[in-house]
Amino acid sequence: MPPSLPPPVWAELYYGGAWHDITDDLRAVSAPVTVTRGLSSESAAEAEPTTCTCDLDSRDDRYAPRNPMSPLYGLIGRNTPFRWGYTVGSAWARLPGADSNRLTLPGSTALAVGDLDLRVEVALDNWEAPSQGLAARYLSTGDQRSWALAIGGTGQLILYWSPDGTLASRRAEFSPEGVKAYRGQRIAVRVTLDVDNGRGGYELRFYTGRTVDDEEWHLLGTPLTGPAPTAVHPGTADLEAGAVTGLAVPPTSGALYGLRLLDGIGGRTVAYLRTADGAPGAASFTSGGGVWTVRSGTVLTNRHVRMAGEVPAWPPTRDLSGADNIVSIAPTGITRRLDAGNKPQDSALRRYIRSRGPVECWPLTDGPDSKAARSLISSRTLRQVPQAGATPPVWAAGRLADWVEPVLSAQAETYGGLQGNTPRLATTGANWSVDLFLSGGGRPSSGQFTIYDTGAGTDADNRTLLRMVFSGNLDQITLLRVSEGSDASSVALLSNIIGLGIYDERPHHLRLTVEPGATSTWYLYIDGAIKQIGSIPGIRVKPVGRILLGWGYATIAGATMTDRSFGYLTYWTSSGPSAAQMWRAYLGFQEESAGSRIERLAGEAGFTASVAGETVYQQRMGIQDQARLLELLNEAAATNFGYLLDARDSAGVIHRGGSTLWNQGPALTLDYSAGLIAPPFRPVDDDKLTENDVTVARQYGAVPARQVLTTGELSVQDPPNGVGRYDQEYRYSLATDQQADHVAHMRLHLGTYPGVRYTRLTLNLANERVFAMIDDILRVDVGDLIRLTSLPADHGPDPVDVLVQGYEETAGPDGWTITFVCAPGAPWRALVADSRAYGLVDTDGSRLAAPAAAADTVLAVTTTGQRRWTTDPIDMPFDIRAGGEVMRVTAAASAVQDGFARTVTAGWGTATSGQTWTTTGGSSSDYSVQEV
Repeated sequence: MPPSLPPPVWAELYYGGAWHDITDDLRAVSAPVTVTRGLSSESAAEAEPTTCTCDLDSRDDRYAPRNPMSPLYGLIGRNTPFRWGYTVGSAWARLPGADSNRLTLPGSTALAVGDLDLRVEVALDNWEAPSQGLAARYLSTGDQRSWALAIGGTGQLILYWSPDGTLASRRAEFSPEGVKAYRGQRIAVRVTLDVDNGRGGYELRFYTGRTVDDEEWHLLGTPLTGPAPTAVHPGTADLEAGAVTGLAVPPTSGALYGLRLLDGIGGRTVAYLRTADGAPGAASFTSGGGVWTVRSGTVLTNRHVRMAGEVPAWPPTRDLSGADNIVSIAPTGITRRLDAGNKPQDSALRRYIRSRGPVECWPLTDGPDSKAARSLISSRTLRQVPQAGATPPVWAAGRLADWVEPVLSAQAETYGGLQGNTPRLATTGANWSVDLFLSGGGRPSSGQFTIYDTGAGTDADNRTLLRMVFSGNLDQITLLRVSEGSDASSVALLSNIIGLGIYDERPHHLRLTVEPGATSTWYLYIDGAIKQIGSIPGIRVKPVGRILLGWGYATIAGATMTDRSFGYLTYWTSSGPSAAQMWRAYLGFQEESAGSRIERLAGEAGFTASVAGETVYQQRMGIQDQARLLELLNEAAATNFGYLLDARDSAGVIHRGGSTLWNQGPALTLDYSAGLIAPPFRPVDDDKLTENDVTVARQYGAVPARQVLTTGELSVQDPPNGVGRYDQEYRYSLATDQQADHVAHMRLHLGTYPGVRYTRLTLNLANERVFAMIDDILRVDVGDLIRLTSLPADHGPDPVDVLVQGYEETAGPDGWTITFVCAPGAPWRALVADSRAYGLVDTDGSRLAAPAAAADTVLAVTTTGQRRWTTDPIDMPFDIRAGGEVMRVTAAASAVQDGFARTVTAGWGTATSGQTWTTTGGSSSDYSVQEV
């Protein structure tokens, strides 16, 4: 039975370092709470920040941040953290990550396995946290090590097992790919160990799925094989879920929903755990025929977070009598703050340097009227060197690259210089580095780049200078060492580094790194790669004290002279980024995966972002341009054909990559005939999303890619052969021109889906039949698949899949509903080799050889394509369509067969001689097939 209205809701505010319950002040009995999340419509390009609206009772003025008499004075204000949800449905186990947290099943010989098949369903607070123990039968005491499953900080699953229980024989294998899930995402992980693969070894496989009972699993990487057969010690250790007591691995922090242990791969279940079998607060419960104990620290609960955000304002609302005071708040997700203001995003280089904390950085990006270079880090400035005849640089006139801020320009046929002191560091033996970014100059160009250490310049404390002299006509840098004492100085040639290729109009990066020692070592990097290494005999170079940047040109007949641009003069300690990392930042992190860009950008801005979807399947990004933070995040999400959202249960940003949308099993199946879908329920069959002529331009790329559908019902041909031309052009941030062609294909694929669209689905959770599915409904999130079955005849015979793009839920005194915003799910199905569900290939040509009556149990089929129908029983059953009727094939043969029952439960269309047929995802009746 569903609860009475309003449903059991709760709310909390975070202040004083802890969460505080405010449920009693939530006016759910008089006003509904509404939450919107994800895309607002099927055609929306990106998600809006999550929003919530609710009323708080503030008759004592407690929710008035400016009221000094309020008990919350000084504790709440703008952007106070807030969360809201339900206490409803089945139980799940909250694992706090403490040493004692776990659920246990008593050990016995019944838990022994030959081949191992283990599945665990969890939602980790952080899938990339340091190692966490997921499940085990593993005790070091008495050599009772059987097996243990953990996850490492890289997201890789780790299986430990011992053939005889001893540490000496224990093996450990890592999954070839890491689990890539966003924080708090609920998934199932699986490991199988074939102890004897019949080829003289063992075979190990790691998977991800949706539940422990899945039939289709996604393989992580490739199978691993061992050189000899192995075994799993039967042992007597308890079965633990959520921890591994016998290993030095922290326990799980997150939620646990299920575990399944099988003897044999896909074999007999020897242990089964469904936390839903327990009651909230229970200390033990029976699941799968065994009694599971909830250990100290672990809690069974049915509390669900439906919205986590911040309260930006506390507007009071009084009635006319003044006796009632309501504060109507509208908490939002943190993406609202990511989109605050209108300041363009700094370049990737500038943001990266700031986030890594250099000792000093002069960007040289000062305005046209500048007289000196301001520091990005400190109050020190870089000033012009007094020189007779020197020409000041032109500020904001130089370009390192189109995607980097304008910088200083040293004009052709002039000379001059800038110098400044750096913050003083303690004299240590640690490495230091100085970076300079440049472009232009032509040949011949000259100048110098001099780094002074912090020596006093006395005989007792010499000052060492490292001077790089630029020689464009020779395409080289000359590196000199100068030692300055009280009365004299010495100069030594360290190296002439030739063949640099930096005297052109392209971006370049120069780094000098020094490793102090009795004999110091220097390293010169060009464009992120080591160019030359050398030593400074007998001198221990100190930290950097001053930097001088000079330029000048020598006139040579016939030489090509151009202005030279300099920028981002930066001083690092040994903890700074590598030269390769700086070069990548300079080039705007081109070829970075979409998920990595989202995580990096959010981290640089002080936010937390996490990504679902393996890196290997993510789109590679083009050059990061200058734009607002949320624009860049949404750009990466769009390039990856995924969703960027506020996390539902925490203050963070999540990205669900496009690779996770393919070939999903349904998160929720709705039987229309059972009255599960509330009105309005109207399919849309129009041209709103039609795109049959798609052009995709790559930002900073070459010729745009174009894909056109030239044949078929949605082609560019005029009706009735097509629908006419619907052209659309997009611009994407992509690493290669080939990707643009792939993206154009995908846009064309999505824009030429021929079916009807179900844009909104409303569920009434106060309906008893709907409430019976509350666990599945509350799990549905943006990017999940919903399957609609038993639709009215005028909607067609097939089940329909829709992809959730957003939702709005309302819980109040008069109703409890959730409305999903949907897009077609069928375009996200693709062929998968060796898959029973997604590996079915049509013959590319079949027809009925004779009319089929309603009572027929055998259909005669003629194959007109190149491939005949399969007759292998292992491939049965599969679905076909003939004359619009969907049929399920239970057997197929090349000779006449009869005696197969044909039950028509919902005949649809006609199946007569000459009708073509194809495989389909639907089913309505059972048939056998005869090929003629």
